[in-house]
Amino acid sequence: MILTVKPLQGKECSVQVTEDEKVSTVKELVSERLNIPANQQRLLYKGKALADEHRLCDYSIGPEAKLNLVVRPAGERPAAPVPTSSNSSSQGGVWQTVSMVLAKHFSPADAAKVHEQLIKDYERSLRQLSLDDIERLAGRLLHPEGESMDTSYMD
Repeated sequence: MILTVKPLQGKECSVQVTEDEKVSTVKELVSERLNIPANQQRLLYKGKALADEHRLCDYSIGPEAKLNLVVRPAGERPAAPVPTSSNSSSQGGVWQTVSMVLAKHFSPADAAKVHEQLIKDYERSLRQLSLDDIERLAGRLLHPEGESMDTSYMD
């Protein structure tokens, strides 16, 4: 199938892929055509950011779909990785705190299962957020007093 990739500013390109291709593969193809390093690319489909390790079919991307491309400046670091079961135990912060709380209330085996499920649910929720969802959430967090303010322009 052929996908069209359109940078926010610049010339679009088309890439030939299968629906089983990983997003990282699409980024490599775009890198070859537009001379934009894959690690500076962020691909979006219908407002949702695409994760490198997922396949196009995971996002229901079909033939003749159009992906948007946001280019990160060369010095900018990508967003912090989402904690996963493989890196959560070595990562401090909130997941370590959750683990300690669970250990107080469950057996070690049950606490580990609950911890793993919480991380999976968290990751799934993040993947389902669109840019519009994030914008609405940010608006509510930044302007909590604005419950009665007109937000119709945000939809």
